[in-house]
Amino acid sequence: MTLHIHDRFHRFLTNLECLDCAGQHDAVVAEVLETYGLFRAPSGRRSHLWELDLHDINAIGASAEEAIANWKRLAHAKTRSMQSADGDAA
Repeated sequence: MTLHIHDRFHRFLTNLECLDCAGQHDAVVAEVLETYGLFRAPSGRRSHLWELDLHDINAIGASAEEAIANWKRLAHAKTRSMQSADGDAA
């Protein structure tokens, strides 16, 4: 079986959609730890927004849930872009 560089990203995104809000939060935290991403809560010295940087996708939100939802929206857009690029190459 040949693994491609984006396999982990696709598996993570697919599995994320099967989880409830609390499960998504836990999965994102675990993925951030495993892949050296960033999931930062607001701080007085930084932005008043949550920041999520995972699999080269950056998202922000007023809450952790909103940051995750925004990240998923951007991740799905990246997936569609990758699929259309693969279709153009075929």
